[in-house]
Amino acid sequence: MIGTELKKMLKDKWPFVISAICCAGFALYAFGCQPKTKSLIQPDRKVNRSELNIEIDMLLAQYENRVADIERQEQLKNFIFEQTLVVAQGTTPNPVGIITALFAILGAGATADDVRLRRQRARTPYYQPLKTDEA
Repeated sequence: MIGTELKKMLKDKWPFVISAICCAGFALYAFGCQPKTKSLIQPDRKVNRSELNIEIDMLLAQYENRVADIERQEQLKNFIFEQTLVVAQGTTPNPVGIITALFAILGAGATADDVRLRRQRARTPYYQPLKTDEA
């Protein structure tokens, strides 16, 4: 009895039923699925708009740090060049400037050594004893 009434209703209102199913599917797609794209940092991962904005902010911060590092290196190079020109012209060099240059060179060496140690420690797990030449 219910089956025959349902069949009769579907037979009479089939365009409405099909459009209702299509609207429900479209609404599910529109509100349920966020658009995603490839990540800028990890291309094998998909990210949405807010995650992509976070990645862009991170990349911009890294860019600004790297540009500042390059500017510091150029300032050091220019300072050393200027001091060399002062000495080559025969005038007395500025002792404070020379001390500053020496500390800058020492700092660059310490930074390079720190990077070397970090790479070495990344390759060697902490829980294993370091090999020594005692054997």
